[in-house]
Amino acid sequence: MAQRGWVTTALMILLVLIAGAGAYFYWSLNDELSQMTSAYEETLAEARQGQQALVDLQAEQERLRQQLLRAQERLEQRTTSADQLEAELNDTRRNLTGARQQIIDLERRIETLKKDLAVAETLASDRGEQLARSQEQVAELTARRQDLEASLATAREEQTRARTQADELEDALETARAELDQTRGQVEQRKAALDEVAAERQSVAEQYRQAREQLALQQVRSQNASETIAELEARLQREQSAMNDLQARLQALSNEKQTLVSRLEDGTTVIKLPEKIVFDSGSARIGESGRQTLQLLANALESFPDHTISVQGHSDSRPISRRLQFRYPTNWELSASRAASAVRVLRDTGIAAERMQAVGYADTRPLVEETNDASRRMNRRIEVLLYPDELQVKVDSALNPESADGT
Repeated sequence: MAQRGWVTTALMILLVLIAGAGAYFYWSLNDELSQMTSAYEETLAEARQGQQALVDLQAEQERLRQQLLRAQERLEQRTTSADQLEAELNDTRRNLTGARQQIIDLERRIETLKKDLAVAETLASDRGEQLARSQEQVAELTARRQDLEASLATAREEQTRARTQADELEDALETARAELDQTRGQVEQRKAALDEVAAERQSVAEQYRQAREQLALQQVRSQNASETIAELEARLQREQSAMNDLQARLQALSNEKQTLVSRLEDGTTVIKLPEKIVFDSGSARIGESGRQTLQLLANALESFPDHTISVQGHSDSRPISRRLQFRYPTNWELSASRAASAVRVLRDTGIAAERMQAVGYADTRPLVEETNDASRRMNRRIEVLLYPDELQVKVDSALNPESADGT
């Protein structure tokens, strides 16, 4: 306990000492701050006095500058007046010199005019003679003018007569043109009559040719008619069955809803092969799936032994990409190459080469207007056209008159 009381006493003494020291420093700082404030106020007062003195000096400087400017203006005015007087004196001197020179020039001109007057008097006498001669020429020209006026009157009378004759000739020309038009109309009528006669003759010749063909057809029908009709009907049945089977197989391969196999009114069979089931895009190479498609086509063609086979390549309107232009510069080369590739594959299946032809049409015969990828895809295709021979067409028409009429 005694030790704790001693520590407390020591702390209290220490606190008293610290408080005393703080009070001493505070009063010392406060005194110094008061001194500094007084010194600042004195300095501020001196600065204000100096500023007022500076303002007074600037005002005095401005007054002196104004006096100097006025003195300079008076000096310039006097200098300008002196210069003007000197310039006027110089102008007067120059004018005087010029006047003297003008007097000398006038005296020279008077002498020259005197000489010219003497020459003019001489010329006047000569001009009098020329005037007399001119009057004689005027009289002659007046007489010639009168003669020319008389000739002009005569020419005008002749012009009037010529105009009258021209009007008469124009009337005659109009009459001749009317007669010519009438004659041309008669010639056209006769030509039309001749054309009608020629048409009638051609019609008679056509009827005669058709009669001979009908006679030939009747002879075909009369020779073993029952066997021929049965054979033709069986062939037509085989062709139709082959077309239906090929249509189903092609639609299964391409997933197309459009008709891929059709027959035209003239007996031509058209088979459309979309690009994707035969070729790669932008290429004429036929892969394994394309060969299988063409094998299906070759199997169907066995039912058309007497038909000519035209393989036709078609493309869309987009240009060939740069990557393939070295091989196919344009769509013409691409479409023709595709048709040729298909013909080679069909030949390898056993179809006679002399029955086939390869044709490229590029983008000149589109199926639909190209507005998007789907329409362009429809135009990229191979078409195989089967042309029957002429006699077969006529026999088919005779056996199927409704089909020949397009119904």
